[in-house]
Amino acid sequence: MIFLIEIDFNIDYKDKQLFSRRCSLRINNRSIKTPLLWLGHPIGFEPRPWEHFPMDTLMVNAYDILMKPKIYNKVCETGIHKFLNFDGLVMMDSGGFVFQKKEELDVEPSKIIELYEKAGPDIGVVLDHPLSIQKSMSDNRKRWKKTLQNTDFMIKNNGDIALMPVLHGYTLNELKKACKEVRKINDNPKIIGLGSLVPLLFNMKVSKKLKFKNCRNFVIDATRLVREEFPNSLLHTFGVGSTKTMHLMFSLGVDSLDSTGWRLKAAYGNIQLPGVSDRNPTPRNNGRASLSDGEKIILDECECPTCMGKSLEQKIKSLDGPFPPRALHNAYVYNQELENYVKSLEQGKSKEFAEGRLKPGFFSKSFDYLVNIKYI
Repeated sequence: MIFLIEIDFNIDYKDKQLFSRRCSLRINNRSIKTPLLWLGHPIGFEPRPWEHFPMDTLMVNAYDILMKPKIYNKVCETGIHKFLNFDGLVMMDSGGFVFQKKEELDVEPSKIIELYEKAGPDIGVVLDHPLSIQKSMSDNRKRWKKTLQNTDFMIKNNGDIALMPVLHGYTLNELKKACKEVRKINDNPKIIGLGSLVPLLFNMKVSKKLKFKNCRNFVIDATRLVREEFPNSLLHTFGVGSTKTMHLMFSLGVDSLDSTGWRLKAAYGNIQLPGVSDRNPTPRNNGRASLSDGEKIILDECECPTCMGKSLEQKIKSLDGPFPPRALHNAYVYNQELENYVKSLEQGKSKEFAEGRLKPGFFSKSFDYLVNIKYI
């Protein structure tokens, strides 16, 4: 088969303090610099952040589109960029995470690849079956086998879409084997994904059948392994692009992240601020802290579309109200944190910046573990 897609990926700069790097990605006539953050957007919902401030990347869900016939027809007719009125890079996830709690996939890879061909995203993710922290190793191996079969089918039947294979593994040996198996299908992928990390990164309840000494340390080791196995590929890790975890993952050498956290946190009434965990705009009895006096000073400086031109009191009132203004604020902060990391990387200060964001806090020990690996 003759592939019409043109992908070019080059490493421009490697950080001396951490594993961070700055790279150039070109897909056909679209070019962009890494690190990247793809905000996940559910088709047909508000707000649409790119209509309010500049954005370079966006992620949508193929399964979500397939489940909505009217939207499916329109997306196939116009293409995803025109449908969204978005000029940046669009990644279309297969929706594999939907199946994380299911035994079987209920959509065929042929349907996904057909949608990719008609919709024309810049990157299409292979239909994968993420692992479950509630299952045994043997059950998870079956999930990986299905992912591998889908990978083989989609790459062999691909026409002109940049496909992203996705790796999964809950031991380093399994993950190393998975890298080898993917290389048999595509020996030199320009882009590669790593999934099934979110439950481990946030220390969710893990089955006793899965023996992790330290879940977050495993995430770091697994990411480093894949980075070393595919040193010249863009590495994307799925679902771990929060305002905190992005700094940890970029420091590990990850080039690309995605997140729907900007919406999920807003749905729970929480707002994001640079360097600050989830906060309630006003005191609530939900276990989350509300804004401190120092954090109100940070908020007072916010110039997001929701906050721009408002007094501090007006900002708090807007953010404590309906969902859309709060979600838009969070999306802006996510993008701002990406820009802050990139700036620190360009200035050779990524270690100091990431340390300031992660210590003290939930990921403080994880960052120490990362730094120790760098300087061994």
